[in-house]
Amino acid sequence: MKQQLQDALKTAMKAKDKIALETIRGVLSAIQYEAMEKKVDELPADGISTVLQRELKRRKEEVDFAQQAGRPEMIEKLHAEIAVIEGFLPKQLPAAELERIIVELKTSTPGLNMGGAMKTLKEKYGGQYDSRAASDLCKKIFG
Repeated sequence: MKQQLQDALKTAMKAKDKIALETIRGVLSAIQYEAMEKKVDELPADGISTVLQRELKRRKEEVDFAQQAGRPEMIEKLHAEIAVIEGFLPKQLPAAELERIIVELKTSTPGLNMGGAMKTLKEKYGGQYDSRAASDLCKKIFG
C-alpha cells in the first residue's frame, strides 16, 4: 500500500496536481511518523490503513470547523483532500450492509454484547466502515 502511495506521489508531481501532492506527502509523513513511534521499519498494511482512516477523519473534522468559520475555499480544498485519501482506502461498506452484518452477528452469536460486536467487525472488516456509524448502529441494535 505504501508503494501505491509513492507511485501516486510521482504521478501527482508529473501532473502538477498540488492538492494531491500535498495530501499524499502528508499521509506518507504520517505513516513514517507512526512507524517511528512503533519502532518498526515498515508499517503493515492494516497500520497504513489505520493512518489513512485517521487522516481522513481529521480532514472531515476540519470541514466542520471550516463551515463554522464560513471559509468556502478551505472546505473545497478539504473535500479534494478527502477524495484523494479515500482513493487509497478499501471500498467502504454502505450503512445498510453494515447494519445487516451487525444484526447477523447478534443473531448468530447469542450473548454477544456491543463491545464484542465492534471487535468482530474490526477483525473481519477493518478499514471498510466508518467506526462512528458502526458504533451508532450497535447502540441501536443492542439497545
